[in-house]
Amino acid sequence: MKHSQTKVFSVKRGGWRGILLLALAGIGLAGAAQAAPVHVSDGLFGPAEWIVSATNGAPPRPTVSSASFTVGAPGGTRFYVEQSTSGAPGSTLGHTLNLMYDLGSFTSAGAGGQFMDVFFQNGSTDYVVHISDSGIQSFEKSHAVRSPVDAAGGFDLSSPFWSALDADDLALARFHAGASFGSSPNYATPHFIVEFDLSVDTTGSATPLAPLPPDGLYSPAPSFWSGSFGGAGRSTIVVGSAVFSLSSNGTTVVNPVLGPGGLPVLQAIPEPGTLLLLAVGLLGLIGPSRRRQ
Repeated sequence: MKHSQTKVFSVKRGGWRGILLLALAGIGLAGAAQAAPVHVSDGLFGPAEWIVSATNGAPPRPTVSSASFTVGAPGGTRFYVEQSTSGAPGSTLGHTLNLMYDLGSFTSAGAGGQFMDVFFQNGSTDYVVHISDSGIQSFEKSHAVRSPVDAAGGFDLSSPFWSALDADDLALARFHAGASFGSSPNYATPHFIVEFDLSVDTTGSATPLAPLPPDGLYSPAPSFWSGSFGGAGRSTIVVGSAVFSLSSNGTTVVNPVLGPGGLPVLQAIPEPGTLLLLAVGLLGLIGPSRRRQ
């Protein structure tokens, strides 16, 4: 499987942060050579990372969750989610949440300018991680206000509703991203593949009388996620949307959230618990969101 990372999203954030991310990526690649499976956010569909069926050459791994969406064609995009700790899945709540977007409908590499916006809700705060050739930019806003959209149909991140994450939040989040252009087990025609990961707060079991400082940005409570792909001179297209529920046994439940025509949605106003009800139609799956402390 051949991939090109020329004129495709970089993993750098600029300055010393870019050097740090590249160093972390190098550490991950070294680990991948020593043991499998190991997650590395390099934008490649690694069989050791994303195995969910025997058709990928190995038995399925139950901690990998996946969903497909009708974008450009039935099943035109697909994403994968798995918890990990030190790059490997386990049987307890992971310290990292790894995602991969296999964008089979996006087969034109162009001359650069493409970007991926990863949106997620975390209690009363919304986040967007903007991944492009210029690096990683991270924004947050209150969940109480809906984000305006720009002329292309994506998030208007220049709106005063959004503000950049400060250094402490960035250090806690430990965002990594990578992208490439090539084939995958799902789609033979070369296309965009984007990977992203962030830290998970595993301190939720602490008692209210003895709270612990968070060890990750993202709460494992049910939360809405979406991914949108765009670029210079083109519309921004939502490639997937779902509610994620991270379980303490290392598994992740993914319930797709669809709008009119069965298409994924950019953002949603209802609380994640309500979205989960709409997605699966079961009252027992509703859970309150927990704002990170």
